[in-house]
Amino acid sequence: MKFKKSISLLLINSLILLMMFFSIACLKQAAYAESLTENNNDTLISIRSLRKLHNFGAVEGLTHSIYIKGVVVANDEHDNIYKSLCVQDSTGGIVLLLDGVSLYQSYPVGSLIRINLKNLYLTDYRKMVQLAASVDTSSGSLVSVGIPAPLYSKYISILKENSPIVPLMVVPKNLSDTLQGRLIKIVGVEFAANDTAQTYADKKNKIGASRALKFCTGGTIYLRTSGYADFAGVKLPTGNGELVGIYSVFNTEKQILLRDTSDILLRGKRCTGAAWLKNLPN
Repeated sequence: MKFKKSISLLLINSLILLMMFFSIACLKQAAYAESLTENNNDTLISIRSLRKLHNFGAVEGLTHSIYIKGVVVANDEHDNIYKSLCVQDSTGGIVLLLDGVSLYQSYPVGSLIRINLKNLYLTDYRKMVQLAASVDTSSGSLVSVGIPAPLYSKYISILKENSPIVPLMVVPKNLSDTLQGRLIKIVGVEFAANDTAQTYADKKNKIGASRALKFCTGGTIYLRTSGYADFAGVKLPTGNGELVGIYSVFNTEKQILLRDTSDILLRGKRCTGAAWLKNLPN
């Protein structure tokens, strides 16, 4: 009898634990569903449509009840991206300015987020389009200000975690402003010969650097690294290969930003022939 009672108690406890597990799962799903349906009078727009609202050099205040949804593809985890998130959907990417640090702890790569756009601003810095909370012209020039930490939850909701991310394969001729803020992949590249003895940036003096990446088929893009990045003092790889990063611009200079050195794989043989000649120092 005692044996049967023990079995019965074990089964009952197992059922209770199972019910608790499913209850927690249901609560999480309900929370996601609530995030998706709250403010259901708002209008979802694509990031491409949002970017079309901006004119370079201007500031556009967003006054309508609209929002975007996108996946976080880069953050400040390795300090190469400062006080901002890079967010993309299937149509484009955008930089979201946030006035805080350690953003990766709250918004890890792979997080699907909703961004409420009402009362935010579209601006650009050196032709790189960004979303800001406000603008400041007291210094005589326009400075974009990120969303203050106490207001994050007002504008940002996490809808899902660990969303799959596939970088967009891009060839040199297709590098354009439409790719800003997106995670891209380029292949058949190597650092210019006069950069191969350099580090990513000047870690000692906290000075950023742009290192020329040459395509074997012709063309150049610059790898931009902050002097504050935790890999700034690492020596550049000398081979040829591929890398993944965020497409960016600085005026007319086409750039790519590394999230981490694990995104760069340059271990093959360097270019030869006519393409190789283009990579020699001037």
